[in-house]
Amino acid sequence: MSQQAWVGARRLCRRMDDNPMLKWIYSHFDDHIETYLATIALVVFASLVIYQVVMRYFFNSPSSWSEEIARYALVWFVYLSGSYAIKYQRHVRFGVVVDLIGKKMPFLQRVIRLFIFITWLAFLIYMFTLSIEMVRRQVITGQLSPGSQIPMYLVYVGLPLGLSLMSFRVLQHTVRSLIDIIRNPLAPIPPSQPEGD
Repeated sequence: MSQQAWVGARRLCRRMDDNPMLKWIYSHFDDHIETYLATIALVVFASLVIYQVVMRYFFNSPSSWSEEIARYALVWFVYLSGSYAIKYQRHVRFGVVVDLIGKKMPFLQRVIRLFIFITWLAFLIYMFTLSIEMVRRQVITGQLSPGSQIPMYLVYVGLPLGLSLMSFRVLQHTVRSLIDIIRNPLAPIPPSQPEGD
């Protein structure tokens, strides 16, 4: 990162510390951005599926565009929900080995966790670059969806959006993990608990 970028980031942090409203807005969006975006995608999906059912079975006049856009909204929902799962650590993971190591060597468990987050972040950044290339190709070709005639890049843009949100959440966990290694290198770590709702 260049010197100007660091100066700008420091300035923004100072501004947020001085302005409680900015701090509240950041905190609110940090807590709820995935929820808002995924909810919008899910509402669009559900509404269009209901519309499709009503049109098909009550009016005998199915529309192809609603089914297609509902499918695209579901794809967006999946990528946006991935970020939500990462934020609350509800993604699929196999913690048995890491938990066994943590009983004997908590420092090693913390290092393994940090390594996993760094590897995961690298994968997400790589996938993000590939997804940007996919969107760029869709913009260049100007392809339209067959039923609704919307530009296909609007469908594909959900992938880099979801991957960028996932990368941000993994970066947050990476920083927390690094801070945990620095502050509590030898403190015992409780085993992973199954998620319950």
